[in-house]
Amino acid sequence: MSDSIIKPLPKAWRVGGQEATDIEVREPTVRDLVEAEKEANPALGPNAFNVALACRTMVRAGSFTGPFAPAHFNAMGARSWYVVRESMQEAEALGEAAPLPPALPA
Repeated sequence: MSDSIIKPLPKAWRVGGQEATDIEVREPTVRDLVEAEKEANPALGPNAFNVALACRTMVRAGSFTGPFAPAHFNAMGARSWYVVRESMQEAEALGEAAPLPPALPA
């Protein structure tokens, strides 16, 4: 099983001075979630959090490997952003597919 999700973008994304036609996103850690909450302005709503989380969990966009910043996403079209969000949701579910270790007796 892969520990990341790779998806094509519907439209090339100019990021890091390069044209990216696909993205790779990894499963977030709890640290990623907490840091994204800290970085995002709560007054801006869930999109600010999702962009901050994308910056932390995106492995690459095309051949650009980051670091990613919120400003990279400003010019991205809505359809491409949907693909990023969908990839993030699928990557988050990767850990759910693994069986849990047995519980220790109390």
